[in-house]
Amino acid sequence: MNGQMKRGVLEMCVLSVVARGEQYGYDILKAIGEAFPSVDRSTVYAVLRRLSAAGCASVRIDTLHPGPARKYYRLTPAGEKALDQAASEWKAVCSAVERLKIRPDGV
Repeated sequence: MNGQMKRGVLEMCVLSVVARGEQYGYDILKAIGEAFPSVDRSTVYAVLRRLSAAGCASVRIDTLHPGPARKYYRLTPAGEKALDQAASEWKAVCSAVERLKIRPDGV
């Protein structure tokens, strides 16, 4: 998958995981890693930082555990809107690909 396609799909997938409810960063990383084993953890954390900076995800830092502070992410209303828009665009792309009968083997 090329970089541009991966970035958009990955962002939508991270939004989708966070939409399940407040998520610890490492748990988000595990969920994405199961779907995209070749994606580097730094890429997922970069997506989380971008979503947070864009106001799509809020971050809560938990320091009650022993060890380093944990970051928990939650979708904001802007994030819900971004996920709805991304999902709608994804469905349109899938529909267009299906109409063109593009085969996985490229023929």
